[in-house]
Amino acid sequence: MKLTRILLGLLGTTLLAQSSFAQLGGVLKNAQKAKKAADIYTPWTAEQEQAIGQASAAKLINVFRLYDNPDMTKYVNLVGNTVARQSGRSVPYHIAILDTDVVTAVSLPGGYIFITRGALANLHNEAELAGVLAHEVAHVDRRHLEKEIRAQKTAQFAKEEAASHVPAGAELINIAGSVVTRALTLQVSRDKESEADKVGVELSSKAGYDPSGLRNFLQFLVSVPATPQTKQALGLWGSTHPPLADRINSLNSQLPNYPGNGQRLAERYAWYVNPPAFAHESGTAGASAPAAGEVDGIVSQGVVVLTGGKLAEGTRVKVRPQQ
Repeated sequence: MKLTRILLGLLGTTLLAQSSFAQLGGVLKNAQKAKKAADIYTPWTAEQEQAIGQASAAKLINVFRLYDNPDMTKYVNLVGNTVARQSGRSVPYHIAILDTDVVTAVSLPGGYIFITRGALANLHNEAELAGVLAHEVAHVDRRHLEKEIRAQKTAQFAKEEAASHVPAGAELINIAGSVVTRALTLQVSRDKESEADKVGVELSSKAGYDPSGLRNFLQFLVSVPATPQTKQALGLWGSTHPPLADRINSLNSQLPNYPGNGQRLAERYAWYVNPPAFAHESGTAGASAPAAGEVDGIVSQGVVVLTGGKLAEGTRVKVRPQQ
């Protein structure tokens, strides 16, 4: 009987130990999951953001190339930084013009913003430019693209690296590739795109511009006849998510909340941004046209982007798979 009690006691101790180990294992497993989740949803440090932004900007410039017009670039930076000063984050913004006919604007982590020659040629005044750039500033200010990248289950950097880690080498190149692909293929959720519209209007209005600038430009894009040529020219602005019509309706409901006496500055815009100069300085068969052969590209919504400008006749496009 005594032996039986001893055996039962040992069995109970063993079961208790096993239960404790099981509980401990569950705690450790949950802790590991929590750490991984924290890595995914913890914002990049300032050093990480700058490193990733610089690498992504370099990748974008390497393919598109910059439009070489210092005065126009300075003007675009002045307008962009004017609206950026109204934002909440202290980020050094760098704004450049991409030498391509595709109509779009792109923001990257760390305050790197690009607007294309094609977009500038189709804007009508400084308020529209301010609205477009304020939309991109809002993406940076709210860390939209960064959040999308960090939430990717396949983003090894976000899942496995400590928050203090600054990527380098091949890892940085891979992250930059993912950032550029997402930026150019509008892989930003509907709510973030809508938030960028809303915040962008607020920033441009606070800076003293007519708050309807972005709405007016989107209305212009909608009015363009839908042909294969215009689809190619409008690039990703013609296939936004949410659709342009929904974005315009949302902005229309928002605009009455802001003063209607903001500046449009059409003459000043025309002085600094002269569309005929684009054809004269870069030309479709001059510096901006890639040489015959293969160029890198990404197809999104049936449109080839990252083409480096207008393609010469017979040019083959080497399409990279989207990451």
